[in-house]
Amino acid sequence: MTYGSGPTAVEAIRDVSFSIRPGEFVCIVGPSGCGKTTLLKSIAGLLRPTHGTALIQGRVVDGPPEQLALVFQEYTRSLLPWLTVRRNVELPLKARREKRDECASRTVDALHAVGLSGFEDKYPWQLSGGMQQRAAIARAIAYRPAVLLMDEPFASVDAQTRADLEDLLLRVQQETGVTVVFVTHDIDEAVYLGHRVIVLSGRPTVVRETVDVPMGWPRDQVATKADPRFVELRTHVLRQIHRERTEHPPQTH
Repeated sequence: MTYGSGPTAVEAIRDVSFSIRPGEFVCIVGPSGCGKTTLLKSIAGLLRPTHGTALIQGRVVDGPPEQLALVFQEYTRSLLPWLTVRRNVELPLKARREKRDECASRTVDALHAVGLSGFEDKYPWQLSGGMQQRAAIARAIAYRPAVLLMDEPFASVDAQTRADLEDLLLRVQQETGVTVVFVTHDIDEAVYLGHRVIVLSGRPTVVRETVDVPMGWPRDQVATKADPRFVELRTHVLRQIHRERTEHPPQTH
């Protein structure tokens, strides 16, 4: 992905290639400004790569795929403030022209899954930040996507809420089998959540390494993060990111 042309062109992504298996949870990490969000938007069909293609289930992505959902970092901009939680969750289902009973059933199930039963008729501004992000996740779950893209979805909440949302997401992913591609700056979060961690280089971006996380399920915030294997993996990934920051400092244009 290159922005602009001529001497002022910015090569954001050079050569990034990887495959993700159905039902897999893959986290993407890399130095700040390396193009993680650009990559995610390319997969989502919101940006067209300068060269190359993204494919979902063997089909070239040339626009937002119907079987894909995207959860953003900024939940305050993701939820429509004039709609109740229930209406926010139902919104994409109505766009797909789902039957009314089906919309209602999926919405109830999704809100129950994220612990928001009883808050259906509240407005987003009446909820805490963590609850708003739960509502955004519920909307994605209710849509029942084959692939769920998440762009630093927990970066704007406090540490305890973040841990709760991580465990919520793991439980939902295990129950539904949805394929998750999760961008994060938090190395601990990436190792805790993922089956694999894809480490990107500094800009222009390439895949520096793919790290398998051979730890069992379910995972636990205390026991898993105290496991010597977890400590070894997060140290290895952190060392890779630190090396990229040192060898490829952020460029200004």
